[in-house]
Amino acid sequence: MFEYKSEILKISYKLLRASINDSEVDNLGKLINERALEGWELVTYSFMGGADNLGNGVLITFKKEK
Repeated sequence: MFEYKSEILKISYKLLRASINDSEVDNLGKLINERALEGWELVTYSFMGGADNLGNGVLITFKKEK
């Protein structure tokens, strides 16, 4: 049996397009490594872009055994 955990890593939004910069990629790697040290395994991730600055991010889901 597994336990799942999802988090949103906020990213910047630039006029007419959402993108991720080098600093945000580093933050993503740090988050994944921090969760791995806690026993979480990355399951999936998905970019969430929107027309406003409220929903811009990467939805990340982790799992670990209960």
